[in-house]
Amino acid sequence: MNQQHFLFPTDGSVPPDRFLLERRRSEWQHIAIYQHPVYGNQLWIDDDLQISESDFAYNSAMVAPLLTLEHCQQVAILGGGDGGVLNYLLATWDQLQRPLARATLIDIDGAVIDLCRKWMPVQWGDAFDDPRAAVVVGDAFAWIEQARDLDAVIYDLTMDPVRDDLSQRQFIDQLFAHVRAALRPGGVFSLQACGEWDPDSSALLATLRERLGAMFGEVREQTVMVPSYGELWTFISVQAD
Repeated sequence: MNQQHFLFPTDGSVPPDRFLLERRRSEWQHIAIYQHPVYGNQLWIDDDLQISESDFAYNSAMVAPLLTLEHCQQVAILGGGDGGVLNYLLATWDQLQRPLARATLIDIDGAVIDLCRKWMPVQWGDAFDDPRAAVVVGDAFAWIEQARDLDAVIYDLTMDPVRDDLSQRQFIDQLFAHVRAALRPGGVFSLQACGEWDPDSSALLATLRERLGAMFGEVREQTVMVPSYGELWTFISVQAD
């Protein structure tokens, strides 16, 4: 998530108050699971903290905009291989006794899912085995390009371009256009943006607000303290017209 690392080492070394549970080099990236005495087990990718078992606030912020929908039966989660957002979505719908037909999670790295299944049960609960969940190991961007008639899309991936030939602005425009085409009228798009200490946060937020406003309309934001990040994180949502 590229948050400020004042709590964490930047040289890839094992922090003194964390215990390495497992490290793996997948086809796509370096993955590590640490055990933290306060934040629980943690997922790190390429020496960058992604999520900890304490970070329910992150999952809640991603799911909350979907609660504005009277009918929400078909949901896509782009990324989110730790299973936390998926778990929170399913658990919330159960608590509210709301019907949910299918929640599809698409993550390119099956190793992330495997390691989180093994080491982060607090994060994913039983979501990966829920009959309403479909887990796709594949390209989330290719998947959303083909999707249609979704009630909601949750974007749990980076805002950095995934292709070298695209600028960040081009990447954002392309992504948002695909999401808009994938949503039914009135469908919700929920995404994580950036942390307060990201040196590029002001510019990124300005771009996101401008492009989302142009493509969708009203832009709604929430700023949430994510415990293991140690900073406020901005989440954004919009609704398709």
